[in-house]
Amino acid sequence: MNRKIIVAYSLFFLTSFVLSAQYETRQAGFRMGYSSGIFYQVSHEAGNAEIAYNGMLGFNHNGLQATGLKIFYETSLGDITPNLVFAWGYGGHAGFIYDDHIRFMGEDYFFPNERFCPLIGVDGWVSAEYRITDIPLNISLNVKPFVELTFPSFLRVTPWDFAFSISYVF
Repeated sequence: MNRKIIVAYSLFFLTSFVLSAQYETRQAGFRMGYSSGIFYQVSHEAGNAEIAYNGMLGFNHNGLQATGLKIFYETSLGDITPNLVFAWGYGGHAGFIYDDHIRFMGEDYFFPNERFCPLIGVDGWVSAEYRITDIPLNISLNVKPFVELTFPSFLRVTPWDFAFSISYVF
């Protein structure tokens, strides 16, 4: 009984943080592209800009990748529409793939059977996001170029990871 009370109080304490005098927005959604996955993002105002921290779980080549990004929303097209915002950012990812071949510099390298290949990489981020204010929904067209090292010793550069994202804002 005491363990349940401690767990209940701990959950209540961890989920009830309130940040005073700060604007904060959370969003969760899907990214549909080469590196597809689900993401969760927390953003807050910092001076003239808005800074967001994005965590994404991607599922690619029978594997799993965790990506963390820091995104800066600085410019909007206020003359056209105040809801269209441009962003840029950077981050990294780590995970694994489980596949029987790896594509490197336009060449396919095949293994005798499927192989577990851990990977680590560096990511960039550029996006145009439209924020629908009537309903809490954001739609984004983004590109996430990345460089990753896949073990055993393959370096992959992907500058064209375009995607369409949709997220619910709460």
